[in-house]
Amino acid sequence: MDGKQEFRPLDQTELCLGGNSPSWMNARLFGVKFFSFWPLQISGWTFSVLFPLAIWWMGTINEPILIWLSFTRPISGFLVTFALRSYCAEVFQRGINPYVLGPVLMFAAIVIGWAEFKSAYWLCRIGGLSDLTHQTSVAIWGYRSLTLLFWLLLYFSIKSFVRHSEIAREFRRSEIRLLRSQVNPHFLFNALTTIMAVRKDEEKVALVIQSLADYLRFSLAQEEVDQSRHTLGQELDALENYLEVERIRFQKNLEACMDITAEARAARVPSALVQPLLENAIKYGQQTSQLPLCISITGCLSEDKLHIAVENSGHWVQSDPTRSFGIGITNLRKRLHLLYGDEAQLSFDNSESAVKVQVSIPIWNPA
Repeated sequence: MDGKQEFRPLDQTELCLGGNSPSWMNARLFGVKFFSFWPLQISGWTFSVLFPLAIWWMGTINEPILIWLSFTRPISGFLVTFALRSYCAEVFQRGINPYVLGPVLMFAAIVIGWAEFKSAYWLCRIGGLSDLTHQTSVAIWGYRSLTLLFWLLLYFSIKSFVRHSEIAREFRRSEIRLLRSQVNPHFLFNALTTIMAVRKDEEKVALVIQSLADYLRFSLAQEEVDQSRHTLGQELDALENYLEVERIRFQKNLEACMDITAEARAARVPSALVQPLLENAIKYGQQTSQLPLCISITGCLSEDKLHIAVENSGHWVQSDPTRSFGIGITNLRKRLHLLYGDEAQLSFDNSESAVKVQVSIPIWNPA
């Protein structure tokens, strides 16, 4: 935590954890999977069969050559666009300027549409079907070119959407990892300070070092897994090592207890969810609390949310506009915003004898 910064109340702007729906990331990831090539390729050209079926059912066309060209169009369109896929992917990877790409796609659609139409028309003539008028030929050519242009524009639009989604997702992951990595150095600093305070007691020094090693082992393990791969119970077990360090430091002047339901302990949570709250409770509570400093950690599930509260004896430190939260709470708020949007809540409740900080987050189901 930062030097002597005060743990002050959150104002309304600080309590706002995001402007988007918390499910925005899941929805976008679903969109990335849905908008893959094959689902759209198959469903799109299959759906295009409805057009010739409709005009045939209404009796709009009766000429065999028009019926044949209409019903074979989805097949030829599927094959042609499948062949174009690799070329389009190469063009996309080169990152051509959109102002250049637009005219190129239009020209390609016209040329390929003409070649496709002439190939189908040539097969019709070989089969002995009747000829087409010039106006009908131009209309069919134009229709095929327009559908190809639509396919090309849709292809490049979806590729851009997927790329930007992946970039945004990786950016948020990197930002979360950066924010999370800033928590451990503060705990390490506190532990080293405790070691210096009890350096003449070899037994206590050994206990502090062991507790520090156990906590850092848990923390390092979280760097190798996804944000949702450990339970609240695992973090609380690791925090017992943190509390052991602080108990050695404060001796009889610190009392801490946990009251967490079994369902809450099994809930999946992001890394370092409770530790910043506990650290602030100890750091700022000891400034105003009568001894011993009493800290309680509670947690439960309610209405599909995990509710965690860290309460310490003492009173709230008056806010100072020139100072801000410690880095732990600030980073926690940012991580909650990145992970949950506005479905996460960070709030406080203070009285003359106690201060309580509460966090509510949606429940993450095990993968």
